[in-house]
Amino acid sequence: MVDFFEANEIMVEDGFATGVAAVKGEGVLEIEAKTVISNTGPRRTIELGGQANFDRAYLKEVTEKVRPAQGIDYMIVSDQPLLDAPTVLFTADTKRLECFVGDRTPDGKNIVRTASVPESTILYSPKKEYEIFLQDLKETFPDFDRCGGRILIARNFGGNWPFYGTWPGDCLTQKTPIENLYNVGDGCMPPGTVGIEACALSAKTVARQITSGR
Repeated sequence: MVDFFEANEIMVEDGFATGVAAVKGEGVLEIEAKTVISNTGPRRTIELGGQANFDRAYLKEVTEKVRPAQGIDYMIVSDQPLLDAPTVLFTADTKRLECFVGDRTPDGKNIVRTASVPESTILYSPKKEYEIFLQDLKETFPDFDRCGGRILIARNFGGNWPFYGTWPGDCLTQKTPIENLYNVGDGCMPPGTVGIEACALSAKTVARQITSGR
């Protein structure tokens, strides 16, 4: 069995990350480490490491560039295929949705995946966005009901669990001003990446920096 602990502090001494303090039952477990890698997002990393340990330029950069995006992703199943598998359909006249990905499960179920980002992340109404999604869906697939279409999953992402850690194009380096402390994930996405690709490439970049001693 693997034990999981909730980190509540990145320990910093004289500008160096020395480890992590984590909650363990009623007490706190201090884990010493030569390198600390955070996948909580740059804003949360600052909270865990203590704002006073980061220079003003970095704090300003995180404030301006790290803008978590809200959104909803959907998985649709149907008795008859809405799209041939595998197919990616890009649309230009929908209100929210830009593409649909058609696929098929090993047992033959027809699946379409899609996602939407709201018009405003400030005045965000999940109910309203869902209604717009349904309109986009029916306009794109007029035979949705006849094909036995149904929405299997609708997942709303926001707050501390965002759709994207930041908007594409708002790039932040993985290295922090604290020595031996790095960020990974889509909150510090390398240029030209987004989502899972950004998470993977940021981790690969950090691994390369650590092993090369940079």
